[in-house]
Amino acid sequence: MAPTSILPDNPLYAFVPAYDPADQPQQIRIVFETLPGYVPTALVALNLADAERLCTKLNARLGLDRDAWMAMAAHAMRESERPSDGVWH
Repeated sequence: MAPTSILPDNPLYAFVPAYDPADQPQQIRIVFETLPGYVPTALVALNLADAERLCTKLNARLGLDRDAWMAMAAHAMRESERPSDGVWH
């Protein structure tokens, strides 16, 4: 099933780092509150600290504080049961 067919009308989403090794470039990803996996973006930060700062700024504009988007990131990673790597293309 395509992701667009399972998304609610007003999905709650957040920007999250890839959480690769902390000193490596971090792809910024989009996760959805009730769905496993993530959607990759073209955004990249040079390291984890920069990625978390960027995500905090982007998510603040969505009305999400750091605790809220970190919880969404944890849920998406924990619940990812998609074949392959959990990526939606």
